[in-house]
Amino acid sequence: MKNENRSNGFKRIVKITSIILAAAIIIPIITMFAGRGINAVRFNIAHGVQERYFITLGGIEQKIHIRGENTNNPVIIWLHGGPGWSCAYELAVWQYQMESDFTFIRWDQRGSGRTYRRSPAAPLSLEILIADLDELVDYAIERFDQPVFIVGNSWGSLLGITYASLHPERIAGFVGVGQDIDQQKSLRIALQTAYERATAVGNIEDAQQIWAVYEVIRDKTFIGDDLISDYIVLAQHLPAPYLAPRYESQAPGIVFSPWFGFYELRELISVFFIDNNLFANRNRTLFYEIYVFTPPERLEVPVAFIMGSEDFITNTGLVVEYYNRVEALSKSLFLIEGSGHAPQNSQPGVFAEMLSEALQGFDIGRDIDEKL
Repeated sequence: MKNENRSNGFKRIVKITSIILAAAIIIPIITMFAGRGINAVRFNIAHGVQERYFITLGGIEQKIHIRGENTNNPVIIWLHGGPGWSCAYELAVWQYQMESDFTFIRWDQRGSGRTYRRSPAAPLSLEILIADLDELVDYAIERFDQPVFIVGNSWGSLLGITYASLHPERIAGFVGVGQDIDQQKSLRIALQTAYERATAVGNIEDAQQIWAVYEVIRDKTFIGDDLISDYIVLAQHLPAPYLAPRYESQAPGIVFSPWFGFYELRELISVFFIDNNLFANRNRTLFYEIYVFTPPERLEVPVAFIMGSEDFITNTGLVVEYYNRVEALSKSLFLIEGSGHAPQNSQPGVFAEMLSEALQGFDIGRDIDEKL
């Protein structure tokens, strides 16, 4: 009898445990899909444009996502970071707040997102991406016949400011978000600062690890064999606990975004749980460009920079120094207090307001025909 009671008790425990585990799995999944469904309705655009498709740029098919409530509005071409991370989920984080005033074109660059999936062996270089972007600007001008702005985030800021310096007549202005100025110096400043803060709070083991990486990269040129991706990844991750987060508040945007599909989920899992160097290995030639990049000292377009005040990936202090010396048709600088490298995710409402203000401050009176 005792054995039977024990057996029944064990079965009840197993049953209850199974129910709890099933609920722990099923409820979040139901919540996720319910949230995605709600957002699909919430962000549906009744008029204007909302399209996702491949177009041919540089001889290969590349994915673009276009959204806006009025096709007579100015166009923003958003250049994602990485290199390699398309961040389509950000549509549901902040972009929707601006779609009544601008038409957005998001583009999965070569080596990124669904463009990479379609053409994984496509040749890759900064020069090729500039040519691809020029064709995309052509497409935007021809289709919408409106002023085109380039807004680049992180790696996209390097691509965007380079394009703006080469083809100023083609665009109405450029905005750099998390503007890349000197990645080598940014890494070294981040490591030094994190070492000092770790030491100050008595985390000696962390401080020693940080300093060991700093000593490895301190004298590196990051060119050719000196481009040591493993240490670069460490140099970006180790300081994070002592500095502002690298990627703030992304989880809700990812989980509840109607545009974050299975492919994007697989990429996310691959990067964070399997291979931290995934994008670095795919885009090695572009990472080389990052570490030898020197920004232009004069731009023949209006420019603006939006920075998190605590950005340590693209050091905010270096951007302020650059802003003070760069010459442009007009320039402005916006700091979002308390944010790190992704202010559009940490403070999306503030970011949307600042980006709108930056773009509205540009002179877009130049005849669009001059850009053709």
